[in-house]
Amino acid sequence: MEPKSTHEPKAKVMSASDVWNDAQEIASVLKQNMLKTEPMVRLQIPLSTFLYAVENLSREELLILHKRIESRLAS
Repeated sequence: MEPKSTHEPKAKVMSASDVWNDAQEIASVLKQNMLKTEPMVRLQIPLSTFLYAVENLSREELLILHKRIESRLAS
C-alpha cells in the first residue's frame, strides 16, 4: 500500500476504521433526518442547522444575538 499524505503536513490521516465509523455516523444522521420533518426557519435552512450555528457562537456573540431577539420580540 502506498503511503498517503494530506494538504496539511501536520494533520493526521484517518485510519480506515475511523473513516468507516464516520460514514456510519453520517448514514445514521441522514436516516434520522429522512424519518422526520423538521421546521424551517425563514432562511430556508433546517432548524437543526441554525441551532448548531447558535451552539457554536461565543459568549459575546450570544449576548448580541440575545439583545437582537429581545428587540424583535418587543416589537
